[in-house]
Amino acid sequence: MAALTLVRGAEVFAPEPLGRRDLLIGAERILRIAPHIPRPRPALISTRVVDARGRILCPGLVDQHVHLAGGGGEGGFDHRTPPLAFSQLTLAGVTTAVGLLGTDGVTRSVQDVVASTRALTQLGITGYAYTGAYALPTRTITGSVRADILMVGEVLGCGEIAIADDRGSHPSEQDLAVLAAEARVGGLLSGKAGVVHLHVGDGVRGLSSLFRLVSDHEIPIRHLVPTHLNRRRALLEDARRFAALGGTVDLTAGIRPEGPDHVSIAPWDALKDLLLEGVDPARITMSSDAGGSSPIFDPQGRLLTITQIQPAVLWESVRRSVAVGVPLETVLATVTVHPARVLELSHKGRVVEGADADFLLLDEDLGIREVWARGRRLVAEGVAEVRGPFEPVDQGAPVRSHRERSRSRRASSAPGDPPSARPGS
Repeated sequence: MAALTLVRGAEVFAPEPLGRRDLLIGAERILRIAPHIPRPRPALISTRVVDARGRILCPGLVDQHVHLAGGGGEGGFDHRTPPLAFSQLTLAGVTTAVGLLGTDGVTRSVQDVVASTRALTQLGITGYAYTGAYALPTRTITGSVRADILMVGEVLGCGEIAIADDRGSHPSEQDLAVLAAEARVGGLLSGKAGVVHLHVGDGVRGLSSLFRLVSDHEIPIRHLVPTHLNRRRALLEDARRFAALGGTVDLTAGIRPEGPDHVSIAPWDALKDLLLEGVDPARITMSSDAGGSSPIFDPQGRLLTITQIQPAVLWESVRRSVAVGVPLETVLATVTVHPARVLELSHKGRVVEGADADFLLLDEDLGIREVWARGRRLVAEGVAEVRGPFEPVDQGAPVRSHRERSRSRRASSAPGDPPSARPGS
């Protein structure tokens, strides 16, 4: 018998506030949302009931910039950052992740990124990828950005392509126009977004090449998604101008004005500033840059320090945005429905009937208590219930994959007995 899950009494942000609602979940989707949903008759179908009273329910995070297979290397081979573990993402509330390459397109490959996204999907969340890396001509699987988008199911676009950065290949406006056209046509032919996800560095040119690209070429602005725009104040002003033209601007949760990186703007402050300047909230997204390195260079370009960004920075930025006065529904949209729109993932980023059952249950302090992806609970009371097969676990417990856990649950349950759950179980 197919199983249903009935989530009762949560305060739902979809991300817009809906009030107290029940959710009925089945076949990985949200089947119904209503103030009260009667429990289906046990004789017809088994139903798991989750008591979510006192909890806030919101969409799972759509993180459009994750170095799933690792990144870095600016300090040498010993500075290559390791791949992210599955539970690092789920504990941070990420239920959809888009993997990409960065500086290193030699010892890292697009194939590795795609393999990492497929692993995420097998384990229980949803993984996508960009083809490419910093430099042009960029890295691909098939030899063509257009063909990668068309022929590789997980590939939604191209990125991260570096502009205004001395580690990139200093692409001309014409180079970017050709690349954007390749991505756009690949998207048209495959029914995908076909975006170009652009790393914006510290260079003084900022978004000038994108402004020229939009004004002088027939490239729809929706295909250009610049990120790291809270890197410095002048770049944030470029972001305001780009959004006014109808573009989407992406803030990076992993960029903080800490230590030597004092010129950057905290993502929660950058979000608040853009909103106060009248930027349309629908034009703003936020991503983590998790798994990648965060290198800081001196004025001569010498490496000062380097760290690896963790997925948890994205939800931390949500909470701190609320703390500085940004409404919860506004900041939630930047990490859910807005990136889903950019990536043309209509089944992601919203708590609506027919969407994937990806959602978080939060406590009153906006702490993540439960994470559900595609109708399955992956985190309960802040503890990962599902881990990758090679992840270490606490207290010496054996590492079991999601398949082994599923087999164990089936073996220990009597046929026909409906499972149940409650906070703290």
